[in-house]
Amino acid sequence: MRPIDSFNIRLLTLDDLDEWLKQCEILSSESGENNVYFGAYSITEPYPTEEIKKNTIERWIKTTDTPGWRRAWGIFDSDRIIGSADIAGGDLPTSLHRVDFGIGIMKEYRNLGLGSKLINIIIDWCKEQPSIYWIDLGVFSGNDVAKLVFEKNGFKEIGYKEDAWLVDGNSIGETVMTIPVNN
Repeated sequence: MRPIDSFNIRLLTLDDLDEWLKQCEILSSESGENNVYFGAYSITEPYPTEEIKKNTIERWIKTTDTPGWRRAWGIFDSDRIIGSADIAGGDLPTSLHRVDFGIGIMKEYRNLGLGSKLINIIIDWCKEQPSIYWIDLGVFSGNDVAKLVFEKNGFKEIGYKEDAWLVDGNSIGETVMTIPVNN
């Protein structure tokens, strides 16, 4: 097995955007395999790459005190992004103390510890931001491995939303989890 330290993890820039979008599209196509969902896009519709690119450019350049900001980190195997995670500030000034977290790693790189390493890098980054108090996330029902990884990294379950998503006719619930970082 390849050592975890042989992968580079860093904050993404606009120069990484096209490579990141390729990775996101691959991950989206993997969602639903073996009836395990982790993405909200339909496999029967084209992945909205251009729309996501436009929105991402707008959000990545915003400062963390601006509603709608976002930051993303990538896991690199050489120059290829094989996994990533992002945090997003709320759309109102009154919700900027909480960020929403999302993560995805290509299937051939899962179960190597990369998810935990990436989660902890982002938790540490958030702790350096005095305005961020909480990191929130949702885990699709049936994705027990992801839920366990988040629990091992300090996230606590705070609720469950029945029928949170309807993807390709499949009703998917969502476990809501959080971790305090600065309160």
